[in-house]
Amino acid sequence: MKRAFVTALLVLAFASRAARADEDPTHPSYRAVIDRVELEPSSLAGLRLRVYLSALAIGGQLLDLSDPKSIKLYIGSSERKYPYALGTYAATGSPIDIVVLVQVTSDFADALPMISDSLDRELLGHLGDKVKIGISTYGDAASVPKLVPVKQLRSKVALATDNSTGDPALSDAIDRALIVLKKADPDARKMIVIVGDGRDAAADHDRVTKTGDRAAKDGVRVHTVAYSPADLRRPLLVLGELSKRSLGTLRWPGQGRKPTIDSWTEAFSQLATEIDKQHVLTFFAPVEDEVAGKKLHIVTVGRTETTSNEVKVPELAEAAASVASATSQGHPLLRWLLIGGGVMVGAIVLLGLVGFLMTKRQSRPAQVPNMPPGMPGTASIAPRAPAKGAPVAQPGLLPNGRPIPALLITNGPRAGERLMLRHGFWIGKQAGCDLLIEDGYTSSQHAQIVMDGNGICRLYDYNSTNGTFVNTQRIKDVTLEHGATIRIGSTELRFLAQ
Repeated sequence: MKRAFVTALLVLAFASRAARADEDPTHPSYRAVIDRVELEPSSLAGLRLRVYLSALAIGGQLLDLSDPKSIKLYIGSSERKYPYALGTYAATGSPIDIVVLVQVTSDFADALPMISDSLDRELLGHLGDKVKIGISTYGDAASVPKLVPVKQLRSKVALATDNSTGDPALSDAIDRALIVLKKADPDARKMIVIVGDGRDAAADHDRVTKTGDRAAKDGVRVHTVAYSPADLRRPLLVLGELSKRSLGTLRWPGQGRKPTIDSWTEAFSQLATEIDKQHVLTFFAPVEDEVAGKKLHIVTVGRTETTSNEVKVPELAEAAASVASATSQGHPLLRWLLIGGGVMVGAIVLLGLVGFLMTKRQSRPAQVPNMPPGMPGTASIAPRAPAKGAPVAQPGLLPNGRPIPALLITNGPRAGERLMLRHGFWIGKQAGCDLLIEDGYTSSQHAQIVMDGNGICRLYDYNSTNGTFVNTQRIKDVTLEHGATIRIGSTELRFLAQ
């Protein structure tokens, strides 16, 4: 009961701050935060509006925004239906500055080797070379972090206790981290990662509150990893408050039990995924809409409904504005040069995409021998022109108007991801599978889902070693019903047909 009570307090502490004052309180386990907005002229015409959006579950899991209907853009109070592209932060190559603060009091002695190893392998080992990071420790006193390229710290993380026994200098450590980040690259995405138990020598709740608010004002997200060796859970609320105030995330390895190396690995791996795969929305707006200087926010709808904070769209730089003006109003030679260049770039991208799709198709798992009798083949079906008067499929919908079925991952580091299904959807540990699971319990070509034109899905097990389970029953093949739970290896999934 005590564990459940404190867990509830942590959740409430983090979730109680809505992204906006008018956010719907019936969805407390999700939130969307705009970290940055950029505005620049498009190479063809109009403007390119780029929005860096963290859309996360309470524990840091990414929300699936792949459905084009799940994202709505508002400029002021008006929805703008601009075409957009959905990408990830890692693909932009933009810089990131991170300060990691680790508590090193004597009671952390047993955990520090595991923290060092997981931090090195799962966070530093997966971040790109444009990331700068500083690792600082705090106990009786807080060291001053120094930002260096991440490659300089890989395989060199070795944390040791300072043998202090009193409450650590948490607030001092955060203040120093904020000062370092404020002096860093103004164009970098900035964050603080805290690993600790929430105790603070200052014992000043107002200072914690103001620190979190100051971090949010400076655009610094505070991500906390809560761990109490002495099982003192009330101080963990301090970390929840910091995460809440700064619009960061809160993780709790072990969930109140003594965390193992796997617990730390999962926490830092999930954080690396959150950093690299932050959603980047690129909207294409007409020049005449004059979005510069106005406030925007994002609303996500569907299975994960939430409303982001409001952020002011920056003004176009003078040089950029002159290019946009020349493109839209005059200078025909420049306009045609830009259009011609854009067409060439588009052709190159299209050829690259075709090559990628052909390579991906060739890397699909080969058809497994001993296919269950009567099972349809997995070759992709060539599209045919619809008959006159036949319904045409809309994005995310089947020709009959029903949503394309999907799988929702409900546990593990990828929990919260939603994968749209197709005819011949493979699950296994072999490269090229649609859902790749590498957990030691999943066969190379473990199972496959086939789907007919009406969206009816049937799941087949391919003589896997550890079996495929639907609603806790081991199956060889079964027609899936909406809401069915599927377990393959250590991964749990939910089948969504609506």
